[in-house]
Amino acid sequence: MAALLELRNVSKGFGEGKLRTDVLKNINLTVEQGEFVAIVGFTGSGKTTLIKMIAGLLFPDEGEISFEGRQVKGPAHERGIVFQNYSLLPWLTVSQNIELGVDSISTNINPQN
Repeated sequence: MAALLELRNVSKGFGEGKLRTDVLKNINLTVEQGEFVAIVGFTGSGKTTLIKMIAGLLFPDEGEISFEGRQVKGPAHERGIVFQNYSLLPWLTVSQNIELGVDSISTNINPQN
């Protein structure tokens, strides 16, 4: 059985030529069903870039990301991001913030609802 999430030799950079900055290089990670993973690092170390690639909002320059054995080729309902501060609505509970995103996706998938 395939891992829930797998990153193989993932690299990502921004800019071109002398202005290019490699943010992530040769990242390998396997997450099995039921595992809990925390991504920790200094500001600018590539955490958000990595999360955006897992969510399918950015694509690696090299390597491959797969979820449930299928290559991540864009956003999908089974992967999402909940940021810890500025994009949450502080007057809602954690569950309500999550439901807001889920309801939005459900409405876009089934516009009749």
